[in-house]
Amino acid sequence: MRHPFLIYFSLLAMGLMVACGNNNSSVSPDKIENQASAENPKPENNGPKGTPLFTDTVYDFKKITSGMQVQHRYKFKNVGKGDLLIRNCQASCGCTTPGWTRNVVKPGEEGYVDATFSSTGKGSKEGLENVKSITVDFENSTVETIVLKFKATVFSTPEEQEEEEQNNH
Repeated sequence: MRHPFLIYFSLLAMGLMVACGNNNSSVSPDKIENQASAENPKPENNGPKGTPLFTDTVYDFKKITSGMQVQHRYKFKNVGKGDLLIRNCQASCGCTTPGWTRNVVKPGEEGYVDATFSSTGKGSKEGLENVKSITVDFENSTVETIVLKFKATVFSTPEEQEEEEQNNH
């Protein structure tokens, strides 16, 4: 048998080439720079740094039913002396969708990170505890990265419980 990793990476490379396609339109470097700065403003990196102070970094949704979509907003205030920006937010799994302040947060101003959790298929009759996280990366900040966490005890719906019992018999 050939090396499965070699086959996997070959297929992945071919898929990326197909997905990227061949786009013959030309875009000048100036246009890319202007578009990037308009979509994602940058803080001043040569001066003082910002510092995010979150009101909470852990949240408990408590008991929810499978299929519910719940959301929590983690709020923070820039207590530093410089501007800061959230560069990126990455959820620990596909059932969690992050949202965040896209603009520069000036000293004294507030920002947020939203965590939206889809609980479909994440429960059990007795309740299944789900612990998830969002990693937040900052730019021009005294805090480079912070991990926000939440948990929810998810109970399956009566329909899911009935289906589970039928599958077990």
